[in-house]
Amino acid sequence: MKEEKLLKLFREIFTEVPTNEIVLDAEFKEWEQYSSLTMMILLDKISTEFDVKLKILPLVKAETIGDILELIEG
Repeated sequence: MKEEKLLKLFREIFTEVPTNEIVLDAEFKEWEQYSSLTMMILLDKISTEFDVKLKILPLVKAETIGDILELIEG
């Protein structure tokens, strides 16, 4: 459930990326649309949607969407 919710959130933010490329092992920082602004949007939306407090450093170090899922699940 959290997995689908997170992938949906990524699809909403990264609108220029084909939906079939938004998967857990995707290295989202390689996407052209990725920037420090999208990272801040991600931090905000993840904190709100999942009711978690994520620190910016672990989020910045995350390589894949799956890494972020692991941070959310703690």
